[in-house]
Amino acid sequence: MKTALKKCKNCSVYTLDDNCPQCGRSTVSPIPPRYSPDDRYGEYRRRSIIEEYGENGKYNKIQ
Repeated sequence: MKTALKKCKNCSVYTLDDNCPQCGRSTVSPIPPRYSPDDRYGEYRRRSIIEEYGENGKYNKIQ
């Protein structure tokens, strides 16, 4: 089932339109993409998460 619900990244308003009714910016689907074991970019995404959050999943931002 595909949903028509969209969310504005700027003001976090949910709508059915392609543009936000409050700020006029474009909206995106709030639902994450479906998991696939044949994901071509999964390795890079996991590597990026490990680099950003560390091995234990804790946020290690250098300040």
